[in-house]
Order: sequence, then structure tokens, then C-alpha cells
Amino acid sequence: MTQILYKGKKEMLGEMLVSSGKLERLELERALSHQSEVTSRIGEILVTLGFVSEDVLINTLAEQLELSIYQASAEDEFVRPMASDDFLRAHPFLLIRRAGAMLLVSGNPLDGDLVQAADLVCGEPWQMQLATESEVKRLVDEHYGITNFLADINLAVDESDIDRLKDMASEAPVIKYVNSLIDTAVQRRASDIHLEPDGEGLLVRLRIDGILHELERPPHSMQAAIVSRTKLLAALDIAERRLPQDGKISMRISGKEIDLRVATMPTVHGEGVVIRILEKGSIIFDLAELGMPESFRHDFDKLVRQPDGIVLVTGPTGSGKTTSLYCALHQISDVSNKIITIEDPVEYQLKGINQIQVKPDIDLTFAKGLRSIVRQDPDVIMVGEIRDLETAEIAVQSSLTGHLVLSTLHTNDSISAVTRLVDLGVERFLLVSSLRGIMAQRLVRRICRHCKEDAGTVAVATGEVPAGGDFPIYEGRGCPACSGSGYSGRIGVFELLLIDDVIARGISRGLDLADLRDLAVKNGFKSMADDGMAKVRAGETTLTEVVRVIRER
Repeated sequence: MTQILYKGKKEMLGEMLVSSGKLERLELERALSHQSEVTSRIGEILVTLGFVSEDVLINTLAEQLELSIYQASAEDEFVRPMASDDFLRAHPFLLIRRAGAMLLVSGNPLDGDLVQAADLVCGEPWQMQLATESEVKRLVDEHYGITNFLADINLAVDESDIDRLKDMASEAPVIKYVNSLIDTAVQRRASDIHLEPDGEGLLVRLRIDGILHELERPPHSMQAAIVSRTKLLAALDIAERRLPQDGKISMRISGKEIDLRVATMPTVHGEGVVIRILEKGSIIFDLAELGMPESFRHDFDKLVRQPDGIVLVTGPTGSGKTTSLYCALHQISDVSNKIITIEDPVEYQLKGINQIQVKPDIDLTFAKGLRSIVRQDPDVIMVGEIRDLETAEIAVQSSLTGHLVLSTLHTNDSISAVTRLVDLGVERFLLVSSLRGIMAQRLVRRICRHCKEDAGTVAVATGEVPAGGDFPIYEGRGCPACSGSGYSGRIGVFELLLIDDVIARGISRGLDLADLRDLAVKNGFKSMADDGMAKVRAGETTLTEVVRVIRER
């Protein structure tokens, strides 16, 4: 008979987490108080409450019990245990034969029923290794076909029963699912979580490196409870399902401070939810790390150090405009400058900078906030977005009275920003006097460094991107590190239009978009396509990515 003896540390699990800095003392006290009311293990409660991640818990358990963490190997042979599907659902585990030895992989090494039954279900001597419970369930599903671990949970309810919705949203399976979903999104570097109801239930997708990836759907009966749980966390009204709502959640996941921006939207099949993930302290303040070419960095740095004028950053939603402006503010922020921003929303809090959140419900708009900012004697003003003529005119007047104004605009490229401002109603002579430069940008996916390989050579002559003769290209073949996509992370492609005398005369003469672009090119202007192809040549991204981004314009 195989026996498993835990000879590890005598220190309690919670105390180990606190002493290692993975858990706050107050969080442990809250979890212990909750444990007195339920029968769950302290580790399970800590994960359910969102105080620690599954990875942190399992690694601490391994240290406490002196057990190994399971690492997948090509030699692994998954053995179907002599146990019923019901037993596997109640006590999920895996049997793996490796090099003649039998491994029992579990997420709960203190499961007494499993340990007692282990000899019977294994049929031979075994050794225990640990993995997170979600990983064990995934592998059980994949290799044993044991699916629907939550199928036996009956959460169906009339959505008009608000009290019952609140009760459901506070039940352990729902809390655990939502926490696990958020943890998975953070671990996979997702920027957004999409919960989208349709006729078949709840579609769950993660946006990773700008691309949406579908996850396994939760049981249909959990749909209302999952949405309600998310709304409760964000302090939203779960009884209001007819109007969109916005809220915020602050969490600590794997030792990281995470802000979640929650936005709900009514649809014909129920409420949809999008959760934007913002990791505090993760913002990049280095333009080189963002991918800006050295020549652009030099010119952009000169632009944002001018005493007055307007500098614009353009691009679609999610193209990194705000990050670039934060980089600019970080570069010029010191005790000699007073910097004030007005944003919607304030995505990251910047040290030494006064930031204002737009609040339309109390009529605090960009225009009204900008008027007030000017009376605060600032040196630099950042306006989150120029959306209308009133905001544009105040920004222009502010720049003409000795302020540097940084802002964003939604246009396809840098040159289109000029015509966009004219279309809003800004006079051309005012643009010439105030506008200093316009940067446009997009984000393309980086080739995964773990599986990057030479894919031969290519001759570029597609019309989508500039021709440049034969050159070697690289691709990612797909690996566990990039979840098989071949890409990991993103990098910017940029173009920078400096408003010099030549461009200023073109704006004053009323040149249309095409003529203004031709004039800029003759004046040495380099487009995003040029920068994209330079990054393809450098092996940072793929030709497919550059073409995809340019076509989206």
C-alpha cells in the first residue's frame, strides 16, 4: 500500500502566504472569519475571495507539504483511473505514467477521500504531484472526457427576482468562476474580457494582443449569476438591465494591483459585459520600448518640450494613444512644470500630475473642464480627446496663450487630423498658428521570441505596403508560451507629421487630403507602412500583421 506522508513545514498555509508577501494580514483574518461559517478549506476560500491566485496557492502548498509541481512532458502517458465519472467530478485528479513511475496529479493534496481511495484507483504504487484545480479539471476534460464540472449546480432563476440574483451572485461556484476568469485573463495578458449573451448562453472571450479568443462557455443556468456577480463587484445596480452602466473594480491578483473597468450593455439576449483590465504599475514610460523609431523619438521629444502649441496623437480605440501621451508627460514632468489632464476615463494615476475625470452626469465635460484648467495656471494640459468644435476651439486658444496642449483625435492617419479639425469648424489660420505636430499609431503583434523561426524571403510589391526588394522574414510557429498563436505582446507602428513652414503653407492654401499627403511625402514624411515594413525587416513582426493593420485603416 502506497502511503503519502506530508513532512513539510509546520507553519500554517495562511501564515506562509502572509510572511512571503503574497497575502495581507487583514485579508487572512477576513478569510478565517469566513471559514468559521462554511466548511471550505482556507486555500479555497482565499482563491474564492480573490485574495490569492490558484498559482500562488498551489506553489505555497507545494512548499508547505514538500511536494513537486507537475510539469507536462512529452513522455507523459495519461492513464484512465478505475473510478467513476461522479468520483472524478467530486475529486478531480489525473494518473500519469512517466518513465515507469505512476504520478497522481491533484489540486487538493489534503483531499482525504482521494488519498484513501488512491491505491484502489491507481492499481499500483504512486507519487503525488500538484497542479492548480482549474488545470487539473482542464486535463481531466481533455484526456478522460469528464466534462461539465458545474452542470449539477442549479442556478436558474427568474431575473426579476433581484434578491435571488444577489444570493446566486454570492454563491461559491459563481464567485469562483468569476475570480478564475479574471485570473486567467490576467495570466494570459488579456486587455479585455467580453461576456456576450446569445441564444445559446454566454459567450466568453478574451482580447489578447488585440485579437479575441473564445473560452469554454459556462453552463447556461449561470449566465444571470455571472453577470450579476460582475455588477455587484463593480458596485452597479443589478436591478437596472435596460440602460448601460459603468463601474470599477480594484483587485490584487498574483501580487499585482489590478483595476477593472466594467461596462454593461443591454442586448436582445440579456446584458453584455466588457471588462477592461488595467494593471497598476505596468504602464510603459519608454517610447523605445513601445517601438518608436529613434528618429521619431528625437522629433517627438522636441515637440512635447515646446512652451506652447498643440501636439496630437491619432488612431482608433485601443491603438495606444493614451500610453504615448503618458510617456510624453512622464518625460517632461518635473517640479518646474504644472501639468493638468482631463480624461475619460483616467486610466492610470501619474505621480506629480493633476488628473481630472470627465463626469457627464454632472456636466463636467472636456470643454467645461478645459476652461477651468486654464484658470489653474498650468504649463502643460492634456485633453483626453478632442470630440467637438467647442473643445477644439478652447484647446487652440489655450495653446495660443502660452500653454502646451496634448490631445488625441480619432482619425485614420496623421494628415487626416488636419482635415478633421477643419471639418469640425476650426479656422485654418488658427491651425497653422497653433498646431506643432501630429503622430499617428497602430499596434501590431510581436513575433513570439520562444518559437520565432526563419520563414524564408519575400519580395514586397502588394500595393498595401512599400516595395523594398527581397529580404528575410520571420514567423512564430506557435508554442505553449504564446498559446499557439505565434505572437506574444504588441509593438507600435508610427508616423509623425511635423507642421513646418512647407506643411503650414499647404494647410493655409486649403489643400485637400490627397494633395497635402503628396506635399508631406515630398517633404520627407514617412508613413506607418514604412515603419511597419522596417519592423518586418527587423524580425519584430510579420508581413501579415502589417498588412492587416494597414487594411483596417
